[in-house]
Amino acid sequence: MKRERVLTTKELADYMKLNEKTILKMAQKGEIPGVKVGSRWRFHLEAIDPYLQKDIMETPEDELDNIIRTTNQIIPLSRLFDAALIDLDIPATGKKGVLSSLVELGYRGGIVEKKELLLQQLESREKMLSTAVGKGVAIPHPRDPRPDIFKKPNIVLVRSKKGVNFSAPDGEKVHLFFMTCAPNMVVHLRLLAKISRLLHVKGTAEKLMKASDKEEVMRMLMEMDREHLFPWSNGK
Repeated sequence: MKRERVLTTKELADYMKLNEKTILKMAQKGEIPGVKVGSRWRFHLEAIDPYLQKDIMETPEDELDNIIRTTNQIIPLSRLFDAALIDLDIPATGKKGVLSSLVELGYRGGIVEKKELLLQQLESREKMLSTAVGKGVAIPHPRDPRPDIFKKPNIVLVRSKKGVNFSAPDGEKVHLFFMTCAPNMVVHLRLLAKISRLLHVKGTAEKLMKASDKEEVMRMLMEMDREHLFPWSNGK
C-alpha cells in the first residue's frame, strides 16, 4: 500500500504558493484539512485535492493566481488544451460512460499512457467524492496523479448537450467535463486552479455550451488568456 505523504506547514505553503502564516490561519479556522501534532500542524497531501474540489467555485481569484503563478514560465491555459482533446457532443448518458469518453479521447489524442489504469483511477476518485462542482461543470481526475498515466500535462474537455447526472452538489445535470492530465499532485493542483480561474470569468460556461466547434473553443480560450487569466504578464 502506498504511504500517504504528510507535509509540514512550510512545505504546504511552498506547495500551494501561499504565505506560511496564511496556511496557519486557514488550519486554525478549519478552512483547510490538517492535524495538530503537539504544537505543529501536519497535512495529508491527498486531503488537499478534495478541499480544493469542494470550494473551487468560491475560491478568491487572488488565491487561485498564487497557485497558478510559479517562478518558471507561465503556460497559458489555451496551450493545455488541443482540438484533438475536445469533444463537444459525447453520447454518454451515465457517469461511467463520461469517464470512458474522457479516457478514450485522451488516449486517441496521444496523452494517455495506460487506459485501464486511468479509468480505474477516475472511478476511484468519483467514489471518494464527486468531482462535479455545480453549475453544470465537473472536473474528473485520477485519485492518484502519477507519471505513468499521462505523457504530458493537458486538459481534456468533453460536452454533453443533454447533461449527465453526476452527483453534483446543486443537484443539476453536468454538461461540461474537464479532465486534468497531470503527472503529479503539484501539477494537478495548478491545472485545477487554472480551470477554476477560467470558470470565474463571467459567461464562460455559457459560451462553451454554445460553441459550435472545437476551433471556436480554442479561439475563446486564447482570448480569455489574453484578457482575463494572466493580467500580470501584460503589465496590468
